[in-house]
Amino acid sequence: MTRRRIFYVTQGSLTVFAGDAVRPVEQFADNDEGLRRFARYLETYADVPSEILLDVIEEVFAVEAAPPLGIRDRQALLERRARRKFPRTPYRQAAYARAPGHGGDCTVVCSAVTNRELLDLWLEPIARFRVPLGGIRSVSLLGRPMLKRLFKTAGAVLLVTHHQGDKLRQIFLRDGHVQSARLSQSPPSTSSDYPVAVYGEVERSRRYLERSRLLGGMEELNVCFVGDARLVAKIEGRVATDAPLGFRVLDTAAAAGRLGLSAEPRKDRHEALFVAMTMRGGPRQSYARSGENRYHHMHRLRQSLIGAAMAASLACSILAGGFFAEAWLLAGQSERADLQVAQLTSALRRDNESYAPIHADSHEMKLAVDTGDYLLANRVPVAWTLQQLGTVLDDFPDVQVLELEWTVNGEGGDAAAPADSRRRQSGPLAVAPLASLDATVDAVLLGYDDDLRRAFARIDALAGAFGSQSDFDRVEVLRYPLNASPAAALSGEITRSAREEGARFRLGLSRAVAGPTENDHDGV
Repeated sequence: MTRRRIFYVTQGSLTVFAGDAVRPVEQFADNDEGLRRFARYLETYADVPSEILLDVIEEVFAVEAAPPLGIRDRQALLERRARRKFPRTPYRQAAYARAPGHGGDCTVVCSAVTNRELLDLWLEPIARFRVPLGGIRSVSLLGRPMLKRLFKTAGAVLLVTHHQGDKLRQIFLRDGHVQSARLSQSPPSTSSDYPVAVYGEVERSRRYLERSRLLGGMEELNVCFVGDARLVAKIEGRVATDAPLGFRVLDTAAAAGRLGLSAEPRKDRHEALFVAMTMRGGPRQSYARSGENRYHHMHRLRQSLIGAAMAASLACSILAGGFFAEAWLLAGQSERADLQVAQLTSALRRDNESYAPIHADSHEMKLAVDTGDYLLANRVPVAWTLQQLGTVLDDFPDVQVLELEWTVNGEGGDAAAPADSRRRQSGPLAVAPLASLDATVDAVLLGYDDDLRRAFARIDALAGAFGSQSDFDRVEVLRYPLNASPAAALSGEITRSAREEGARFRLGLSRAVAGPTENDHDGV
């Protein structure tokens, strides 16, 4: 079965339409046998979403003037007007229409199915088998979307179609809003009297609209006819020259193509066009009460939950796939890491086997630990010394440092290595605390080869800057660019390397330390 079906209800039968071709698949008469067959049919195919489409004579309209209202007040007005106008039938509805270009003129169009037994006998088995019924529509209420699809005409329009083989459906619309509808007897479309009958029914409809004050006496009525163009030509030949009627025709095949039908319906069965419109989403107006479509809402809720569950499962599947791919990558990385650990362990084992074992007693291990503690407690960070040089040399871009040396001295002189490992002592290893830091800087002064006086002054200025801007306590120039060092009273020598570029000199820097340094890089 199709995913959507239409129950087409007339005065004497119910026809089931289904499929993209909009063809009748079952038909049931409104007698006892037809109702039993319809119940057996619903028992087999109860879960298919369905809608009822009415095409009956017992559908009446009433048009009343209304003031401009907001949405909330408008809904209350519609319910009150429909209940007051048609109190004896529950199958009623009302629509609010605002005419474009007419200022604030508004109308309320109430419609109802006066003979409720036409629907009750079919709704009873539908409710019993919990068929998801989306709504109760009517062919007349489909006039607005049908007119937009087929003719796109505004103003006062009479849409004429041939239904049920021997009936003529006429829907009157003003500015796109349905205000009246008639279903009258008609001869077959192949009969020679058909043009006369169509013209006569159009004239009756016009007189009814004029008496109902829905159409002015001299107002033009646009008749939009679906059928054979040759018949319309015969009809226009009978129209009086002073009659305000205008005919527009659309062939049945063209109408079916605009509605997306895969097959052309019969020329006397235009209800297939309205069925196709209902399948593709009919109007919101429905004669269904609050109880008829509750199973439809439940069906939609169930479908929504199923769709949400499928979407959630799809999202979980995508996430699971992503996690699986990530786990597969991590497993590969773990395998490679285990292989590297095994290779390194094997290499370490081979290297250990190639060296003789080292034998050390507890005293030798103690000396090693005490020596390490001494180095950690008395180290002077390299970063501090370089920071002190950078503080001063930033102002001397013409000075290039060639070599930097520094020594750490204890209280009794230079810090020597720990005591001889062969001496055995019971207490901790005695180490001298840190007393001072001495640094020697070999540098070259660029661009002063021929002006030694300026070079000497620049070097003295650098030494003074170290004394005032750095944390060194003593600054001394150990060697100037020309080193005058007489070896005896009667002879001497002044030397300078020819390969040197610039004036080379040496500075001696010293700083006294109050005690052992901390394990940081911020100071001594």
